[in-house]
Amino acid sequence: MKRIVATIVFLTLAIAGLVFLFYHWVNKHEYRQFNPIDAIPLNASLILNIDDFELFTSSVKSNSWWETLEQGDVVKSFAGMLNYLDSTAKSDNTVRTAIKGTNTAVAFYNHHPLSSEFLLAHKVPKEFNQRDILELIKLQSLGFAKAEEIQIAGYTAIYVEVPEENYFSLTFTVFNNLLLVSNSQELLIESVKKMKEDAAVESDEQFQLIYQTAAAGVAANVFVNINEVSKTLSLENNSLALKGVASWVGLDVQVSPTIVIANGLIVSSTNNGDYYKIFTRQNPVPFSLHSYMPASTSFFTWYGLPGISNFMADYSDYIDNLGLTEPYNRNLSGFLANTGVSINEFLEKNLDNEVAVLSAKLQNDSTEWFILANTKSGSATLQQLESFAGTKSIVKHEFEPDKHKSFLIIENPIKWLIPTLLGNSFLKVSDEFVTVIDNVLVFGSSISSLEFIINEYLRNNTLTRTESYRSVQQRISTSSNLILYSKRMDSYPLSELHLHGKPTQLYKGETLSSHSFIWQIVGGSQKLFAMLVVKSTQANSTETTSSLKNVKWVCKLSSEPVGKPHLLVNHLNGQTEILVQDSENSIYLISNDGHILWERKIDAPILGSVSQVDVYRNKKLQMVFASGNRLYLIDRNGNDVKGFPVTLPAKATSPLSAFDYDNNRNYRFFVACADKRIYCYDVNGKPVSGWLKFKTETVVSNRIGYVRYQGKDFIVIFDQNRPYLLNRRGEERLKPQSLFAKAKNSEFYLAGSSGKGSYLLTTDTLGIIKKLFFDGRVKSQVLEPFSPSHAFCMAGGKYFILDRNRISIYSREGKFLNVILSSIGDFDSGSLQVIPSKNLVLVSRDESVLGYDFGGKSFSGFPISGNIPIVEINSRSKQFVTLSKQNGVICFVIK
Repeated sequence: MKRIVATIVFLTLAIAGLVFLFYHWVNKHEYRQFNPIDAIPLNASLILNIDDFELFTSSVKSNSWWETLEQGDVVKSFAGMLNYLDSTAKSDNTVRTAIKGTNTAVAFYNHHPLSSEFLLAHKVPKEFNQRDILELIKLQSLGFAKAEEIQIAGYTAIYVEVPEENYFSLTFTVFNNLLLVSNSQELLIESVKKMKEDAAVESDEQFQLIYQTAAAGVAANVFVNINEVSKTLSLENNSLALKGVASWVGLDVQVSPTIVIANGLIVSSTNNGDYYKIFTRQNPVPFSLHSYMPASTSFFTWYGLPGISNFMADYSDYIDNLGLTEPYNRNLSGFLANTGVSINEFLEKNLDNEVAVLSAKLQNDSTEWFILANTKSGSATLQQLESFAGTKSIVKHEFEPDKHKSFLIIENPIKWLIPTLLGNSFLKVSDEFVTVIDNVLVFGSSISSLEFIINEYLRNNTLTRTESYRSVQQRISTSSNLILYSKRMDSYPLSELHLHGKPTQLYKGETLSSHSFIWQIVGGSQKLFAMLVVKSTQANSTETTSSLKNVKWVCKLSSEPVGKPHLLVNHLNGQTEILVQDSENSIYLISNDGHILWERKIDAPILGSVSQVDVYRNKKLQMVFASGNRLYLIDRNGNDVKGFPVTLPAKATSPLSAFDYDNNRNYRFFVACADKRIYCYDVNGKPVSGWLKFKTETVVSNRIGYVRYQGKDFIVIFDQNRPYLLNRRGEERLKPQSLFAKAKNSEFYLAGSSGKGSYLLTTDTLGIIKKLFFDGRVKSQVLEPFSPSHAFCMAGGKYFILDRNRISIYSREGKFLNVILSSIGDFDSGSLQVIPSKNLVLVSRDESVLGYDFGGKSFSGFPISGNIPIVEINSRSKQFVTLSKQNGVICFVIK
């Protein structure tokens, strides 16, 4: 009996053990709870890890870059899937519950030349079972997609065809707790197989290293398998562009409507000489070469290389990894044979941390490539290059952009050697000629192209002054070792991308120019820090010379320009120059070629116009103006004349006026101040003795005028109530018989003739023409009613009156001639300028200058970016200058 009982107990325990083992086996192999990343096969090119799929979808779909990207060849199918799930989630709360707040992994593959494949793995909430999910997919497909039930690796699946303009198909299946979606049934089969065999991407040690650093709370973690990408993705004429660059790149991505920011780490192979390993032994350095790159730069690659010997050794390992050792060594030997020194020795002696290659558009719309190298001594490096020519004759050209500077441009005696030794990025450059700016060596294809680089630098029209570059550059580290920038997503290198050896279109549509990106690597350790920024802007924004009409040059200031351009004469050569001011109260003297001659700070914005005087009576001119509570008298080198600036008793409210009563250069400087008094100073900065500091009824904001009529001096002043006619002592010489208030935007003129009597002509606040004679009489001429803010101008024997959205033109006799109407709303108040020699009427609106002929037709070449007034700097070549908040100082041609 005991034996029977023992046998029963044994059998019971054995059966229980078998049941437990069976349950454990089933649970492990059939009902194991997988993470989405477990479903990703090893050979993915790119992987997204998403914490909240609904949040990811909404943020991506609102991004401007994605709107362009989803039209391209690479992500079209994935974009279709996102749109499909997004639309179904919005129409069905059950679908929204299924995708909200749960982890998702998406992998992309480039196995087939004709299409890009993806696999999505999504963790299903516990309250959903397999059959419910698949039935829900079939239900949501009714009416707009064909859905049928199929088998995938022994599991039920739903195959969906969406017959839209951009046709795509998807297959859905469920494995344990994961919903799997793909446009490739082969990928689904492989994914299920890998999970059963525990051989997914997580088994990759390099991936594990980068995966463990992924941050939470971001839109997605992105992992790029460089080794897989390099098998199918290349550049035109460079099939090895991505080979051996690194193993994995892991980035944490944040997305907003106009910007994508991603930062993370790069992991290289432990055995191979990966390209990015070059930077592990390079300490980060500041980036200064962008200050020498022209504003029209569309692409650059910059290297920060403080350790040249380490760079050359590590780069040689990378070349070995590519199997290009023999041709590289030939180039090294060629450099030594041509120069007598090794490339290591040459770079160690001369290079100062930085070297870059860039692509820029010239004024003739051609695209040129350049190399920039920061040197320890620009002149010494250029001299050494020149010595490499030996007895061979080379071209030398002395470029003098203005009378103050000259640059030596020489034919490069070692053409092609430096680009071939620095890497693929530099092979675009034809380094026929070389020059030096400060300590920066510049290589280019021609003398004219190097002159362009020099001119843009002297005009401060550099990349650092463009909003498209600043918007991405300000988001990266100030010190690094590699920066790659592209202003346009359809320019190099993206324009030369090849997939499976054939050109591929990442983007389609007309908004290609609205996205710029920057890629940065910070070295100095085995794990490299990386950052990517993609910034979207309006496609119609304009920043460069090539995007503006009839532009000769653009000069950029340190901040946006304010006020107006002041036309001056260089007493040394008779050429015109321009004085301008920026919003930080710096003033700049600019040559008629757009070169900044000097810059200095003053206390406040300049009021009105700047006058030129010859206070030393030696035919050398100075500039004089009012600013804040000071009067400035500055020589042409930007230095204060002795006795200036003068500190005023109160803040100036009117522009400074300089009068030379007797044409003997004994000037008097007049200015009105906030205390309603008129002050007068001499050329020594002293108050003029005998001047009575006349006080007006209200504040004077217009210029003060001077007229000599019939042997008498009249100092003309308009305040907000009435006109004043003073003598030299500041006494009221006569009082008008009837008083009137001049319109604030109305100019005043000396009109009439000596026979009929001269008079001052302006308009009052009602737009009535007022003629003030020098015997006190006032005559009125009524044209039509105008608002108090109208602007009045007299030119070419005609009256021009701007009021809101119309410009009325009258003859001097008061006959109506024409009207120019705006179809786009009101013009800027007070913005009226007439150039009678060209029959041209100018107004401004929303940072644009509009031009019309006297007949009311739009003038050729307008509108242009800028503001009123414009000034003519060269009448022979018809060149004018305007100020633009966005673009700086612009010189353009009126044809």
